Amino acid sequence: MDGKNSLREGKILFASGQPEQSIPYFTAVLEQGIDPVLIGLCRGTANMALGRYLDAKEDFTLVLNNDPKNERGYFFRGIARFALGEYEPAIEDLTRSLTKNHNRGIAYLVRGLAYAELGEEKDAALDFNSAAAFSSAEVDSFLKLFKNHNSQLNKTIAMLKKHSAPWKALLTREDADKIRNWPG
Repeated sequence: MDGKNSLREGKILFASGQPEQSIPYFTAVLEQGIDPVLIGLCRGTANMALGRYLDAKEDFTLVLNNDPKNERGYFFRGIARFALGEYEPAIEDLTRSLTKNHNRGIAYLVRGLAYAELGEEKDAALDFNSAAAFSSAEVDSFLKLFKNHNSQLNKTIAMLKKHSAPWKALLTREDADKIRNWPG
């Protein structure tokens, strides 16, 4: 199968909820040397959907090695790093993403969670309050993205349990409860 057809087949499989089956197609295209930025993004999101955050991080690093200004590469690698517990590098990547696209509510949320896990509540609060594009749908998207993640986000959950916590300006009680009870 040629690269164009393999790419199309991989995208169809991924879009139809079959990320595991899409990866060999993306890998075949990548091995042909075709568009490592696009293929890295495709395969990386498939790996992330499967909870393979280390593989996803490597794919997004490939993207950034080929296109150091790629906003989506920083965004997704930041999320993968967060999932791996690499909070400081996650903050760096998400900050680079946000300098290029400040309308990513999920980036503010994840960066805020990383700050919270590092015990930096003021920075976490600023990010929660800066998440202008943040919505209940993004909370659901975040939780779905990390369904295979085992971390309990202990410091974040403790912060969310405080009655006077800054998250109240951003999250509805229902959304805060979703995160507090995650991964339950």
